Amino acid sequence: MDVVIIGAGFAGTCMAWMLREAFDPRIVILESDTVPGGMLRTFETPDGLAYEYGPRVVSVFRGTPEFLPFLRGFAKLDERLVYQGTRLRPEFPIVPFPLDRASLRRLPCGEQIDREIAAIVAADERPGEANLKHYLESSLGPTLTELAFEGFNRKFWGRRLEDMPADWGKLRRLETIAEAGDFRLPSRAPHYYPEGGFNPIFTSMLDGFDVRYGVSVERLESAGSRTTVITSRGAVTADVVISTAPIDAIFEYRFGPLEWRGYRLEIEVATDDLGKAPDGVPFAWVYTPWAQTPVCRTTDFGVIHHGRDHDGSRIVVREIADTGVRMYPVWWEEDRLNRYLEAAAAVPGVVPLGRLGLYKYVTMDSTYAMASRLVHMLDEYLGAAPHERVDMLSMLRGDWSN
Repeated sequence: MDVVIIGAGFAGTCMAWMLREAFDPRIVILESDTVPGGMLRTFETPDGLAYEYGPRVVSVFRGTPEFLPFLRGFAKLDERLVYQGTRLRPEFPIVPFPLDRASLRRLPCGEQIDREIAAIVAADERPGEANLKHYLESSLGPTLTELAFEGFNRKFWGRRLEDMPADWGKLRRLETIAEAGDFRLPSRAPHYYPEGGFNPIFTSMLDGFDVRYGVSVERLESAGSRTTVITSRGAVTADVVISTAPIDAIFEYRFGPLEWRGYRLEIEVATDDLGKAPDGVPFAWVYTPWAQTPVCRTTDFGVIHHGRDHDGSRIVVREIADTGVRMYPVWWEEDRLNRYLEAAAAVPGVVPLGRLGLYKYVTMDSTYAMASRLVHMLDEYLGAAPHERVDMLSMLRGDWSN
C-alpha cells in the first residue's frame, strides 16, 4: 500500500508512525515548511530563551490516558504545576481560573458575586439553555458572567454571549465554580513539559520516514482507486492520501473558506512572574477578559519550562486575537464543514485528519485518539460507499470529549 501524508505536524507524524506499526506501507510525508512540527514547535530567541506557539504543556485533556505512555517512547516528560488565573478588570487582583468563591470574595465586587451565586444555589434549578448568556447567568450570576465572559467573547469570538449556544458553555465547563479552588488547570492527569522542548519529539518519531520538506500541495486528482497529489515539486500517486492540511484548501475552497479564530504573539523578555495562586504557585498564564485590551492571555514560559521556582529571565508572551490565524474552529461553520466532509468522502482514498483537516480543536491526546481511530477503521473506510464514509468521518472527527 502506498500512502501519502500531507503535513508533518503532530497529526501527520503520529499517523505515519501508527500506520508503519500496523501495516508497514510505503509512506511519503509532504511538508510545506522546512521543519516538522506544525503548530507544535519550540522556538528560541537569539539569546536562547524558549517559547511555544501552539500547545504549552502535555496532558490528558480529552480522556485518552494511553497517549502518555505513547509519547514517553519519544520524550522524557517533566511534571509541572500549571495554574491559570484571570484578572477580571485591570484594577482587580488576579484570581485563579477555574473560578472559586473563596478567591472571588477578594474582589471589589466579591460580595455581589457571592450573593448572586448563593441565590442560584438556593433556587436549585437547572441552568437555562436559551443561549450561552442565559446558561452562564443562571449558573454564575450576571456580574460574573459580564466580567469573566462577555468582553472576552466579543474580543476573541466576535460574538455576543446571546448569539452563542448554551452547549458551548457545557462543553467547556464554563459554569464550574467551587467553594475553594485547587487552582490547577483542569485536566484528567498531571501536566508535563517535554525535556528539551517539543522539537526533539519529531526528530525521534520521524526517524526512517521519507519526509519531503518545502513541498506545497496544489490539488488532488483522483483516477479510479488511486489519488495523485499535485505539488510544487511534481506529482505523487498513492492508494491512500491522509491530509492534515486545511480541508477547504485541499478542495480548492469550492464551498468558500472556513472561518477560524486564533492569536498572534507579542514576545517580551521578563524577570518577574505573573503573580501567584493562594498556595504560592506562580500562574503559568493569565486571562485578561475585559474588552478594552486586545490581549486575551499572557503566558509565562519560565514557569512552564522550568517549574514553580524559576527566578531567571523568561519569555512572556501576550496573545492578541487574530482571525487570520487558523487555530480554533468556530461553531457556526457546521453546514459548510459538512459539505467539505462530503467532498472528501467522495474521493475513495482521501482521508482528512487533525485540527486543520477535520476542522476541530484538538489537544495532543485527542490527536492521538483520532489517529488511533483511523488506523482501526482504515480498511473499512477504503471499502465503504461515499455516504458510509461521511458517517465514518464524523466518527473519526469525534466530539469534544475525544
